[in-house]
Amino acid sequence: MSASYRVQNCFSQPAENHGHPGSISRVILGPGARREDRPTAVNTERLVIHTNEYEPGGTSGDGHAHPDQEQAFYILEGAIEVEVGDEIYELGAGDCVLLPSGVFHKHRNIGDKPLKFLFISAMLGEGTPPGG
Repeated sequence: MSASYRVQNCFSQPAENHGHPGSISRVILGPGARREDRPTAVNTERLVIHTNEYEPGGTSGDGHAHPDQEQAFYILEGAIEVEVGDEIYELGAGDCVLLPSGVFHKHRNIGDKPLKFLFISAMLGEGTPPGG
Protein backbone atom coordinates (compact mmCIF):
# COMPACT_ATOMS: atom_id res chain seq x y z
CA MET A 1 0.00 0.00 0.00
CA SER A 2 1.24 3.47 -0.82
CA ALA A 3 2.55 5.54 2.08
CA SER A 4 0.14 8.30 0.98
CA TYR A 5 -2.78 6.19 2.25
CA ARG A 6 -1.43 5.27 5.67
CA VAL A 7 -0.38 6.95 8.88
CA GLN A 8 1.94 5.01 11.14
CA ASN A 9 2.52 5.60 14.85
CA CYS A 10 -0.60 7.73 15.10
CA PHE A 11 -0.14 8.62 18.78
CA SER A 12 3.36 9.89 17.93
CA GLN A 13 2.18 12.46 15.38
CA PRO A 14 2.52 16.20 16.18
CA ALA A 15 0.34 17.09 19.16
CA GLU A 16 -2.38 19.73 18.83
CA ASN A 17 -4.70 21.34 21.35
CA HIS A 18 -8.26 21.86 20.18
CA GLY A 19 -9.36 23.92 23.18
CA HIS A 20 -10.10 20.97 25.45
CA PRO A 21 -8.30 21.46 28.79
CA GLY A 22 -5.95 18.60 29.69
CA SER A 23 -6.05 17.02 26.25
CA ILE A 24 -3.90 16.39 23.21
CA SER A 25 -5.38 15.67 19.79
CA ARG A 26 -3.59 14.47 16.68
CA VAL A 27 -5.33 14.83 13.31
CA ILE A 28 -4.35 11.79 11.26
CA LEU A 29 -7.04 11.78 8.53
CA GLY A 30 -9.29 14.55 7.28
CA PRO A 31 -10.02 17.26 4.70
CA GLY A 32 -6.83 19.30 4.46
CA ALA A 33 -5.15 17.19 7.17
CA ARG A 34 -1.79 16.89 5.43
CA ARG A 35 0.22 20.06 5.81
CA GLU A 36 3.71 21.14 6.78
CA ASP A 37 3.26 20.41 10.50
CA ARG A 38 1.46 17.08 9.74
CA PRO A 39 3.43 15.67 6.79
CA THR A 40 2.26 12.07 7.30
CA ALA A 41 -1.45 12.84 7.76
CA VAL A 42 -3.79 11.69 4.99
CA ASN A 43 -6.21 14.00 3.19
CA THR A 44 -9.78 12.78 2.79
CA GLU A 45 -13.02 14.18 1.39
CA ARG A 46 -15.28 13.78 4.46
CA LEU A 47 -13.87 11.25 6.93
CA VAL A 48 -11.95 12.66 9.91
CA ILE A 49 -10.00 10.71 12.52
CA HIS A 50 -8.07 12.18 15.43
CA THR A 51 -6.26 10.36 18.19
CA ASN A 52 -7.09 11.86 21.58
CA GLU A 53 -5.36 11.67 24.94
CA TYR A 54 -6.83 13.18 28.09
CA GLU A 55 -5.06 13.40 31.41
CA PRO A 56 -7.12 12.48 34.50
CA GLY A 57 -9.72 15.23 34.84
CA GLY A 58 -9.24 16.39 31.22
CA THR A 59 -12.45 17.70 29.68
CA SER A 60 -14.04 18.97 26.49
CA GLY A 61 -15.16 22.07 28.37
CA ASP A 62 -18.75 23.31 28.34
CA GLY A 63 -19.82 21.15 25.42
CA HIS A 64 -21.10 21.91 21.96
CA ALA A 65 -22.96 20.51 18.94
CA HIS A 66 -21.95 20.16 15.30
CA PRO A 67 -24.71 20.72 12.72
CA ASP A 68 -22.49 19.57 9.84
CA GLN A 69 -21.06 16.26 11.08
CA GLU A 70 -21.69 12.97 12.83
CA GLN A 71 -19.06 11.90 15.34
CA ALA A 72 -18.14 8.81 17.30
CA PHE A 73 -15.62 8.05 20.00
CA TYR A 74 -13.99 4.62 20.15
CA ILE A 75 -12.30 4.12 23.52
CA LEU A 76 -8.88 2.47 23.50
CA GLU A 77 -7.72 2.92 27.12
CA GLY A 78 -9.12 4.48 30.27
CA ALA A 79 -12.57 5.66 31.34
CA ILE A 80 -14.71 8.45 29.88
CA GLU A 81 -18.02 10.06 30.74
CA VAL A 82 -19.86 11.33 27.68
CA GLU A 83 -23.01 13.46 27.76
CA VAL A 84 -25.03 13.16 24.54
CA GLY A 85 -28.25 15.16 24.60
CA ASP A 86 -30.09 14.09 27.78
CA GLU A 87 -28.08 10.87 28.24
CA ILE A 88 -24.85 10.33 30.20
CA TYR A 89 -22.67 7.30 29.46
CA GLU A 90 -19.62 5.89 31.23
CA LEU A 91 -17.42 4.02 28.78
CA GLY A 92 -14.20 2.04 28.85
CA ALA A 93 -11.81 0.28 26.49
CA GLY A 94 -13.63 -1.35 23.57
CA ASP A 95 -16.74 0.84 23.91
CA CYS A 96 -18.05 3.30 21.32
CA VAL A 97 -20.52 6.19 21.45
CA LEU A 98 -22.30 8.06 18.64
CA LEU A 99 -22.61 11.85 18.73
CA PRO A 100 -25.39 12.61 16.22
CA SER A 101 -25.38 15.72 14.08
CA GLY A 102 -26.79 18.75 15.90
CA VAL A 103 -26.93 17.05 19.33
CA PHE A 104 -25.19 18.70 22.30
CA HIS A 105 -22.30 16.69 23.73
CA LYS A 106 -19.39 16.94 26.12
CA HIS A 107 -16.98 14.50 27.70
CA ARG A 108 -14.31 14.07 30.36
CA ASN A 109 -11.77 11.58 31.64
CA ILE A 110 -13.27 10.05 34.80
CA GLY A 111 -10.39 7.65 35.44
CA ASP A 112 -7.17 8.00 37.38
CA LYS A 113 -5.09 7.13 34.30
CA PRO A 114 -4.71 8.75 30.88
CA LEU A 115 -7.63 8.24 28.50
CA LYS A 116 -6.95 7.32 24.86
CA PHE A 117 -9.65 7.24 22.21
CA LEU A 118 -10.25 7.71 18.52
CA PHE A 119 -12.44 10.60 17.44
CA ILE A 120 -14.15 9.61 14.19
CA SER A 121 -16.23 12.07 12.22
CA ALA A 122 -18.09 12.19 8.92
CA MET A 123 -18.52 15.64 7.41
CA LEU A 124 -22.11 16.05 6.20
CA GLY A 125 -21.70 19.28 4.27
CA GLU A 126 -19.21 21.87 3.16
CA GLY A 127 -16.99 23.47 5.73
CA THR A 128 -13.79 23.19 7.68
CA PRO A 129 -12.57 20.07 9.46
CA PRO A 130 -13.93 19.55 12.99
CA GLY A 131 -11.95 20.40 16.08
CA GLY A 132 -13.39 17.73 18.39
